[in-house]
Amino acid sequence: MTTFIKNTYLYLVTLPDRLYPFRCEIEGQWVRGRRSYEQAVERALVQHGLHRLGYKLTLYRETFHFVGSVVLVVAATIVSKTFFGSETALYVLLGTVIVALFFQEFYLHPKLYGQRYKKGVIDLLSWITPMAAYFFLFK
Repeated sequence: MTTFIKNTYLYLVTLPDRLYPFRCEIEGQWVRGRRSYEQAVERALVQHGLHRLGYKLTLYRETFHFVGSVVLVVAATIVSKTFFGSETALYVLLGTVIVALFFQEFYLHPKLYGQRYKKGVIDLLSWITPMAAYFFLFK
């Protein structure tokens, strides 16, 4: 992978960390964003154990997956109509994305982050649900 692709991937993966809207107190200062998110993760790991973030942080992360999927469906629709002028291109694009998501959730993330299979399934479902809804509603 080139440095640009790695940096872009890392930027997208850490987007929820940086946009974390809830504040917490660290060393007498109220902080938001990445520092607040990291503190929340530390507390969740102490409370729930290794690789378990609890339902609040999991829901927060899955919301980003869901919104990202909706944005991806819209972008793929625009690209397929504008550049390829074909409905088939949309299905090819989204099919390619689904294959890439399987690779990410069941190979890359377990290898890089120690992600468990259960988390991969939840992530995959939150990504694929908007795509499936699009297929069934607009086909």
